[in-house]
Amino acid sequence: MTFSKEARIGLLVAVALLIFFAGFYFLKGANLFSGEKEYLAYFDDVQGLQASSAVQVKGMSIGRVAKIELNGGGKVKVTIAVKDDIVVTKGTSVKLASADLLGTKVLRLDLASGTETLPAESVLPASVEGGIIDNLSVEISPLIQDIRHVVGTLDTVLLGVNNVLNDETQRRLNNSVASLDVTMKNFAELSDKLNKESAQLASIIRNANSITGNLANNNQQITNIIHNAEGISNQLASAPIDQTVKDLQSTISQLQGVISKVNNNEGSLGMMVNDKQLYNNLSETLKTLNALMADINAHPSRYINVTIFGRKNKN
Repeated sequence: MTFSKEARIGLLVAVALLIFFAGFYFLKGANLFSGEKEYLAYFDDVQGLQASSAVQVKGMSIGRVAKIELNGGGKVKVTIAVKDDIVVTKGTSVKLASADLLGTKVLRLDLASGTETLPAESVLPASVEGGIIDNLSVEISPLIQDIRHVVGTLDTVLLGVNNVLNDETQRRLNNSVASLDVTMKNFAELSDKLNKESAQLASIIRNANSITGNLANNNQQITNIIHNAEGISNQLASAPIDQTVKDLQSTISQLQGVISKVNNNEGSLGMMVNDKQLYNNLSETLKTLNALMADINAHPSRYINVTIFGRKNKN
């Protein structure tokens, strides 16, 4: 059997329309080749839920949103189409949730663990699950309050600091910083000098170690010296120093009396010291005595006669 050209064109157009409608409903999530069961849910606000949005169970897509319409009671009626092989039991609920950070809405079925199956067109309990952004907002809100409190406290502290740091205080702080800079420079110069004198310092330290070593080696001798010094101090402490000082003072007083008498021509010694004539007589006597001694040395026979065998000396 042959088809005319017009029949073939018509058949091709029909097939194309069929493929178009099948693809269109496939993109909407409808499956033309398998049956679906529809259930109802009522929401106060669908928050941007669209028809053909996915219906998921534990993250797996098992259906679609077939229709969204306003109900006369102020609710939003949502018709859910679920695959025939999914058993929706009594107690199953549906939640409106966000699928991603962009806010794409999906419906999530929480299948109950019972065995009694819900018939089609049954109304499922509906609720709204907070999205990721909503949860973050709930978590961040207290943190934002704390940050605001901290910022307010910090602002108060900064105001106090500004009040404290007046012109005079700032000038003093600048002077303090300048003084600290000078001090650090002095420390740097001192450190440089110490580095240059490190060899001499090392020698001093070695000498100090040698001295301490010698002291340690002569510890017994030092102990003996300390004991001897302690004995001498004990002897000095027990000596009659007070009586000795008193006797010395008495002797000095007597000596001063003697010197006073000598100065006042009292007594023989005073007269001898202060009598000029006596001094002159003694000088003349010494001269005469010196002349006599010189003559004796020159003519000893005049003064010394030695008789031998009864011989008489001549006059």
